[in-house]
Amino acid sequence: MNTLSKVCDAADWFDAEMLEIIQKELRERPRFHRKQWEFAIIFLALRKYGLLQPDREGLCLGGGKERVLYAIARQVRRLVVTDLYETDTTWDCAKTDDPDRFIKTDKPFPVDDSKLQALRMDMRRLEFPDNRFDFCYSSCSFEHIGQYGDFLQHLQEVHRVLKDGGVYVFTTEFHFGNETIEDANNFIFSPAYLRDLIAASPLAPDQQPDVSLAAHRANFPLPSNVKYLTFSGKNHLGAALMQEYPHLLLLRGKYPFSSISLILRKDATSKEKRPLSFSGLEVSRRFLEEGMAEYRELLKTCGLNIHPFSALPAGVSRYFLDHAEFFPRPEDAIPADDTIFHSDYAWFGNGPRTFEIRLQAADLLPYQPCILQLRIHRYATLASHTVECAAEENLEVTESGPLRKAISLSTDENCCYAVLGKIVEGACRFSNIEIRSVAGALKDIPAAYPFKLERKT
Repeated sequence: MNTLSKVCDAADWFDAEMLEIIQKELRERPRFHRKQWEFAIIFLALRKYGLLQPDREGLCLGGGKERVLYAIARQVRRLVVTDLYETDTTWDCAKTDDPDRFIKTDKPFPVDDSKLQALRMDMRRLEFPDNRFDFCYSSCSFEHIGQYGDFLQHLQEVHRVLKDGGVYVFTTEFHFGNETIEDANNFIFSPAYLRDLIAASPLAPDQQPDVSLAAHRANFPLPSNVKYLTFSGKNHLGAALMQEYPHLLLLRGKYPFSSISLILRKDATSKEKRPLSFSGLEVSRRFLEEGMAEYRELLKTCGLNIHPFSALPAGVSRYFLDHAEFFPRPEDAIPADDTIFHSDYAWFGNGPRTFEIRLQAADLLPYQPCILQLRIHRYATLASHTVECAAEENLEVTESGPLRKAISLSTDENCCYAVLGKIVEGACRFSNIEIRSVAGALKDIPAAYPFKLERKT
């Protein structure tokens, strides 16, 4: 591999060293997933820098119980692992009140316990003496720290605890466009944001990042939750196959992003440092535009079957689409606020679109009709903290049996949309809930494509 500071690229799975690390050190079968790439590129960088040695001590930041920490610990004298471990965290890999016991139990492969220590610790306040560690690393935890001041404080702390000449290898989320996407507790960094942030820190880039992408369809961007737009129920072959679909270049709304690895050094002798530059950026942008054009066309021509429960419990996946697999997601969890279903937020491009909701009503109380409120919510991708109702229809349920309602609206490519239903009056139970969608206004959609829509005159 020519450079270790780079963006995640499908071509990396054809690099002999990366494959050897994935198979031998991580003990996994190679698959196109950016989390596997993050683990492998961090391990490779530390090895290339000569830091995976029996006399070295490292610090893992925001490491939870990630597989790579065990691979690294096997190579060094000691690896200290920190995270905000607690029992009520939403992160499965840090859900514990006993961090040290947590990481030493059910290890993915044998590692001497004496090589590992886990501590609950904030990445902005590292409770270690100065010049303690030979290296530090983190795998896509950096973007969750907070705001600009928090990121800078973290880099200052890493600089303090590193020995002179020590390196910080980390991966984070990288947006190929000019905007930094600021979600709650999750940033997707633009090149300019990263350049200015690293320039303000005491650490210096040791390599300039290459953000070139191989011109391969596996690098075309897709939403990480695309499987929720092709829902066919539980235990369906399509759902199982979608689990292995390439998870490399992703879409946050209309914005393509992926993981990037950066290598920073604590260099006491350097008085000047070069700013970060991102080679290959313009070529990658043009390539990603091709992929975006293809996905836009798919949204226009294909019918969607939307998972009705993929955002329950509400709000989780909207901010962590790329880490959805790390969250417990009960298929049929129903919150206490009478929300019957709530789809994940998805991007539908520009133009008219129709959503059809089908469901089966049961257990309706005699002479007490139920009012089901159907809504389409949206938020602007670059302002995800504000959710608004884009459309609303009430459906009166007077008897048990099948119900169907279609809602048309014009979607805005700057926004993401979700479909939900709530009981606002009476009581009822519902089953066989389906949400389907096609491009076009209701009046323009053929009655037989891709589902039958009832038109009342």
